[in-house]
Amino acid sequence: MEKLRRYFLELESTLPAEGPGFSAVVLQDNAVACELHHGMASLELAVPLSGKSAYYLASESKQFTAACVLALVRAGRIGLDDDVCSHLPELARMEQAFPLRSLLNHSSGIPDYFQFLQCQLGRHEADYFNNALILKMIAGFASLAFPTGTQHGYSNSNYILLAALIERLSGLSAARFARETLFQPLGIERMGFDDDRSNIIMQRVLSYEADARRPRGFKQYLGNANTVGDGGVYASTDELVLWEREWHRQWDDQGSLLHAMLQPSALADGSLLPYRFGLEIIERNGAAVVFHSGGLWGFNTLLMRLPARRLSVIFLANCDSAEADMERMLAALA
Repeated sequence: MEKLRRYFLELESTLPAEGPGFSAVVLQDNAVACELHHGMASLELAVPLSGKSAYYLASESKQFTAACVLALVRAGRIGLDDDVCSHLPELARMEQAFPLRSLLNHSSGIPDYFQFLQCQLGRHEADYFNNALILKMIAGFASLAFPTGTQHGYSNSNYILLAALIERLSGLSAARFARETLFQPLGIERMGFDDDRSNIIMQRVLSYEADARRPRGFKQYLGNANTVGDGGVYASTDELVLWEREWHRQWDDQGSLLHAMLQPSALADGSLLPYRFGLEIIERNGAAVVFHSGGLWGFNTLLMRLPARRLSVIFLANCDSAEADMERMLAALA
């Protein structure tokens, strides 16, 4: 643990205290073994980062989307091998079936919408987009990046479609379904998907990029989206500690929602993917490591678990220069 603490202190030494920074918490055996918050949540208001600071989790959010979908599977609303097209007419132009699991583990072949956003003539980087716009874009897709089920191709489009599926099967917004199904039962009241750009999020963290030409040496990222499913969750380390305690409880229960999320799915050639349903599982030093990371608009996030040691690392940052190095963290824990 001391080596990991030194890694965080080394990262801290590279970042000015009055600039953006990061929060790091290590949970072991349900107790906080290490906690560090460095830098500012808002440079304009001089608000320091803390355990209550609400960071944007970016793609870290996918595990919560997958958990919602698996809750609907367990409730009998849909099966993992069911074709989702009857619920997602946006896929009609593809003229083929898409098993639910192919969206969850990114083996669908559906292209990532980000590449199409970047190619739109006249589009400015700051132009706003949300799920409704992206679903219209997906409805125009006529071909796949690869045949469904033949390989892994990470695509944010899959999780935009899964958010729509949650809404259509449950009759609730994905944000409300996640709040009522995942978070409120754990006593987590604030953490959740932000599906309205006008929402007030208490203690919201802003993100920044280094820019030596500007006063104070940074410019602020201006978020231009409220997509839910592929991203969208805001959370603090205090809230994620509660989530991680439940995560380890579920690891000990083979019949839990977590183990449903971690079940392997074979590709057409019989190979198994390390990416399961919103989580990735690899092996280091003979033990499982379960994780997902996220990065967008200067936010960099990592939730990493070593379940055999009942240990979780929560790392959240609001600048590109504080990106998590998972391999160094694992080496420090070896």
